[in-house]
This record gives sequence, C-alpha cells and structure tokens, in this order.
Amino acid sequence: MHIVLMASGTRGDVQPMIALGLALKTAGHHVRLVAGSNFVQWIESYGLEAYASIDMEAAMQSELGIKWVEAKSQLDGMKYMKALLNRLLEPTVEHTINGTEGADFIVAGFVSEPFIQAISEKRGTSFISAALQPYRPSHSGPNSILAPLPRSQNLLNYWAGRFTQRMTWRIAETATNALRQRLDLPPHTASSYLRSIAHLPALYAISPHVVPPSSDTGAYTTGYWFLDEPFTPPDDLVHFLDAGDAPVYVGFGSMSSSDPTRTLSMVSEALARVGRRGVLAKGWSGAQMLDVPDHLFVLDKAPHSWLFPRMAAVVHHGGAGTTAAGLRAGKPTLIVPHMADQPFWARRVEHLGVGVKPLNRHNLSVDSLAASLQTLLSDKSIAERAAALGENIRAEHGIDNAVEWLNTYLAKQKR
Repeated sequence: MHIVLMASGTRGDVQPMIALGLALKTAGHHVRLVAGSNFVQWIESYGLEAYASIDMEAAMQSELGIKWVEAKSQLDGMKYMKALLNRLLEPTVEHTINGTEGADFIVAGFVSEPFIQAISEKRGTSFISAALQPYRPSHSGPNSILAPLPRSQNLLNYWAGRFTQRMTWRIAETATNALRQRLDLPPHTASSYLRSIAHLPALYAISPHVVPPSSDTGAYTTGYWFLDEPFTPPDDLVHFLDAGDAPVYVGFGSMSSSDPTRTLSMVSEALARVGRRGVLAKGWSGAQMLDVPDHLFVLDKAPHSWLFPRMAAVVHHGGAGTTAAGLRAGKPTLIVPHMADQPFWARRVEHLGVGVKPLNRHNLSVDSLAASLQTLLSDKSIAERAAALGENIRAEHGIDNAVEWLNTYLAKQKR
C-alpha cells in the first residue's frame, strides 16, 4: 500500500514520522513523507521517498516567524501563526495536492489535518490523524492541551478543548478553504469542519506514562516514536564531556529569536553562578558567542538520543520531541516555553515531579535561571522520579504499537 505521511513543521515534527515511515516500509508498505525542503536529504538518507514542501526553518526565521515565537500571549501567537500560514498559502495548497498524489492512505499530522480532510473528501482517500500532543477535547486535565483545571476530570476541560478546536480552525481557515476551492469543494465553516472529523481515528505518539490515555478522545496512545540516529561525536565534544562532571544541556531548538546571543550569555552566566558546566545548542537561532568560557561547549547539533543520556539535566523550550527525548533519558527537566503546545509540556513535567516550575521566557533572567538550575540539580527526589519515568518510557514499544494498529485498521478498510 502507498502511504503518505504528512510531516509538516520543524525537526521535532518530522523525526517521529521518519521513525514511523521506516517501520511501515519494513512492514511492506511504500512510504512517502511530505516535509520541508530542508529535511529532504535527511529523509532520503534513510531510503524513504520525500516530497519537498515549505522550508520551516526559513519560515521560522522570517519576521513573522520571530513575531510568532516571541508573542506575549496565545492570542497574539495565533494571530502571527495565521498570518504566516496565509503568506505561505499558495505553496501550501500546491504541496498538499501534489505531495499526496497517488496515495492509498494518508497519515495527517495535527497541522495538516484540515488540508488532508479536503484531499480525502475530493479523492476518497482514507486518512487518520497522528499527533505528538493531546489536541482533542477531553474531560481529563492531563489529556487536555489547554485545560483550565489540569489536575482533574471535569466538563470545563472538555469545553475548553472544544473552544481550542474552533480557535485552531480559525488559523487554518483561509488556507484550507483556498485548497477546497482549488478542489471544487464547498468552503468549510468551523462547525462543518469539526463535524467532518468528529469520528476520525487518531494516534497519539505520546507515552501513556506522561499523558494518561482518556477514553473520551477517540485517540489511541501508542507510546513515543523515537528515531535513534547514527552519530559520531566530534573530538572536541568528547573531550569536553570527559573533562568533568556531566554538564547541563540548554537549547531552544527551532525557536527563533530577535536577540539569541543575549540568551546564550544569560545562560552562560547562570551556569557559572551555580558552578556547573553546560552544553549550549544553537538550534535555528543562529546565536554566536565570540568568547566561549571554559565551562561551556557551544554545539551545532547532535542527536538527543546520544547527547541527553550524558547530561545531568536538560533545559529547553518544551517542544514535544525534545521533551520526549529528555524524559526518555531520565533527566530532570526545566522548560522555558515559547509557544503552541510547549506550556502544556512544561506543566506536565512539573506535575509529574520530574522537573521544576517552568520559567516565563519574557521575564527570563540570570537570577531566575540560576535559582531554577540550583533546585533542578540538587533535589534528589526530582532526579529519582525522572530516572524512574525514563525506565518506563524506554520499556515502551510506541512504533511497534502504531504499526500494529495501522495494519489492523488498513485490513478492516479493505473489507
């Protein structure tokens, strides 16, 4: 069967889809990933077919991308996200139509779900949704991305989830209806779109130890989808790691910034204040430090699966993939959330007791960062809970569960 995986987004969105694609290929399916042009070579290095779509690194580093990342409220963030998506409207429509051509079955990511619903409606192609975050309405606080009462089961959480669905639709509305017009389909309203996906199956590529499954979402929680990449570390990184105690990882992944060098300097001073070494990942920010102190190593890139087990703790933006990698490694975590689902993961880390209270990035200072690092690195109970959670996650078989579920579902579809 020809399966198309929609891997829209940043590296953290693409990497789990590569892992799923490899497993589906091993199971006998032909697999194509639709992903940003900056990821095509990486995808093809695994022997998978890739269709180049929008370069998300370039988009995130644009003026609108930086405004989105640095927005001071969820509403402002949604406004800038919608503006960025509308600016990319034409290529989004083209890539969706062409990238899914010839598919027998489509796995839509959370971002691409409204576009793939239109393709399915026009072509009759079956699809499901797959998500790295619990985006569907639920009474369960731990299973609700914007739960007003995140520690309990209640109707308020469910209705907040329904409201979030409608707000999310507003972001994609213009681009989705442009695609529907190209396909000679009537436009969707929020209500008609939500009715069209009301019974759509979904996979949650999330550990049930991190987000306990809830029966009211219609989603099957498989466990995380990890891709362990081959990696030969550079000699200078090996020498740094061997030269002292395990350092602290600090990195903000695909989060762009108007002043990334200031953030690196702040992190450097905070680490020095608590007497710890650090590995600072530049990510997509392009940050530079002209004079790197001895207690720091500035890293271009390294797979989290290799790097994180060698750290004492991890500090990051709270992207779903980075959070999963840190928890899998069993490391105490501090999240400085920027946008989207990151506040949710920050809250889960704190509630699970495997990290400290998240820091507001707009008020981030040397004092606040140093204080959080001191607690993170000295509280033995946090370290013990993080290690235990890591053991549980490493014992899961998320990819195997996903492929087994998909093969069963596809077999039923053929009947």
